[in-house]
Amino acid sequence: MNVWPYVVVLVLFGLLLTLSVRNRRRAAAADAERSRRIGVGTKVMTTSGLYGTVVRRNEDDTVLLAIAPGVEVRWALAALRDASELSGRYAQGIGERGGTSAGPAGDAAGPAAGGSDTARRESGS
Repeated sequence: MNVWPYVVVLVLFGLLLTLSVRNRRRAAAADAERSRRIGVGTKVMTTSGLYGTVVRRNEDDTVLLAIAPGVEVRWALAALRDASELSGRYAQGIGERGGTSAGPAGDAAGPAAGGSDTARRESGS
């Protein structure tokens, strides 16, 4: 009986498993580094595109973001990206209004400014 095909399959499986574990460790280290850099005063963008400034970091891996004057929201630390990591296309709106602009170009996204609004879409106007 020829065992070489089984040996080759086992070696390839072991190689794929090793590479997968290595990539997961690398990604976990990058996430830990990203989380470490985000502190009070850091201008960030959430994974859903909301811009803000960190005003408090909590023990439970959440932060309080200032997204407008007097408006603070709680976000999971894992959902944030430091503005310094963003490409110029996404980072250009940060800082124009103290890190609380509504979009990449600093445009307001509310209905008064002509931005998208769920209620307007549902009503058809």
